[in-house]
Amino acid sequence: MDPQEAYEKIAQRLDITPDLVPYLVEIGLDQTIINPILPSTVKKFGALLDLKPGKRILDLGCGKAGVTLPLVHTYKVQLTGVDLMPDYIREAWSRAEHTGLYEMCDFLNMDAAEFVAQVIGKRRWDAVFVLGLLPFIWPDQKEGVQKLKALAASGGYVVIGQAYVKDGVTMAPDFPLMTKDATTDMVSAAGTVVEIFDDGDEGWEAYKAPQRTGIARLRENDPDNQNLMAFLDQWEKQMDEESRDLGNAVWVIKVD
Repeated sequence: MDPQEAYEKIAQRLDITPDLVPYLVEIGLDQTIINPILPSTVKKFGALLDLKPGKRILDLGCGKAGVTLPLVHTYKVQLTGVDLMPDYIREAWSRAEHTGLYEMCDFLNMDAAEFVAQVIGKRRWDAVFVLGLLPFIWPDQKEGVQKLKALAASGGYVVIGQAYVKDGVTMAPDFPLMTKDATTDMVSAAGTVVEIFDDGDEGWEAYKAPQRTGIARLRENDPDNQNLMAFLDQWEKQMDEESRDLGNAVWVIKVD
């Protein structure tokens, strides 16, 4: 995919202008796991998903493959990663090559929904991940859950990472996220929920801390760029509001 086309799509989904998209890369420069998920939680996935050499995993919206590449390293599985951000795909390839996992990986720079439309009914994976991006890939999240189920092999797993509205917090009627219990009900359409991981405030801090470092670096390097300063102000405010009002969990679902 042409980088400019990718930036335009990302900008549209985030309601920002395309020229700001590269700054997102700079904000997350020190970040490998681009979700409020701790590395200690990632280590629990392999045994739970019964991963072993020869099995295949799909990571939609893989980012830098910060969650799934360690699983390749430990369990020698085959990984297909898809992400719209070209910078993330380049870094995922670089990390795979650096760790000697290049031949076990296939990273694709494309829209995840378009990828799924091409492969659904033709290919299946032993575990299908989508972490934090379900409502961005499919605005109709129930449709997305059904598509994820269709991508998983019989007896395989779907792993959905999703923010949820904390108890006692009221959001606008059109807000795309729901409570933890309601999210559990929704993802259960893919099969049986076998585990829910929730790293709480510690997960949010692990997500925010490297971004604060990136934001500080951008402020120092380009202090006279008013558009950038406004964007960074808004991004920090959004992070703080998300960690205040939203929880984040990962649902592991065994496909029926």
